[in-house]
Formats: sequence, C-alpha cells, structure tokens
Amino acid sequence: MSSNDIAVQYRTAGGATVTVYGRSFEYRAECAGCSNWTFSGNLKSWAQRHAQRCLALPRR
Repeated sequence: MSSNDIAVQYRTAGGATVTVYGRSFEYRAECAGCSNWTFSGNLKSWAQRHAQRCLALPRR
C-alpha cells in the first residue's frame, strides 16, 4: 500500500512506528519495529496499545 493509505500512526517507546493502513475493505495495523501485525478487530485501539507496550527500535 502507498503512503496515502496511512490512516494513523503511533510511536513506540523505542521510537518505532505502529501504523494503521486502510483502503476500501483492506485494513491492517503493523509495527515497524518488531513486525507484529493484525488485520482484525479495532485496529486503532490495537495500534495504540501495542505502541504503549512495545520497546522495539526502528528498523533501518
């Protein structure tokens, strides 16, 4: 998905980002630090909770 499809981003304590992507009926949330992801449930809540707990550093 392109960067235009980003719905919301959260920053983890370690500095990585957790992003919620969405287009039409395709939605997902993923962490750019630890690579954890989901595509079901309330994605914004999942992303926020994950960002609060994840200590992953950004990948380079």
